[in-house]
Amino acid sequence: MRPPGPRTSIPQFGKRVPGRAYIERPGAYAVIVNTRGEVALIRVPQGYFLPGGGIDPHEDALSALAREVREETGHEVQVVRELGWAAQFLMARHEELYLNKVGQFFVARLGPKTQEAHEVDHSLEWLPLAEAKKRLRHEFQAWALEQFELAKDT
Repeated sequence: MRPPGPRTSIPQFGKRVPGRAYIERPGAYAVIVNTRGEVALIRVPQGYFLPGGGIDPHEDALSALAREVREETGHEVQVVRELGWAAQFLMARHEELYLNKVGQFFVARLGPKTQEAHEVDHSLEWLPLAEAKKRLRHEFQAWALEQFELAKDT
């Protein structure tokens, strides 16, 4: 799947700091909801995030999503459909980099657990949708939950 073309705008969150060079960082993220309607979030010391992460140069979005979910949870992931694209300006404080994270979001299901999670400071938590939207650290990820909520009402 390709990013939207230059004529297609995607929602942009965060504020660009004037005079700073931003690195575009593509990522793939999953909205995973269990049978109780709770959303899967990854809790780390910095807060809550959707499962997923950065796309490496040799990967496509689906491969990156599968790798990231396995690393964070130990589970396989089964993509149901694409949800959309959004971006957010932010600063990676630990690296002092200014990033524009461009996320491709998918609706997915958590598959079987095939390994132990690699990320020791990551934990999988299930929260009600409204609570999950409030807890997410990044606005572009909360936007994805709103898009999921809107799509299930149509």
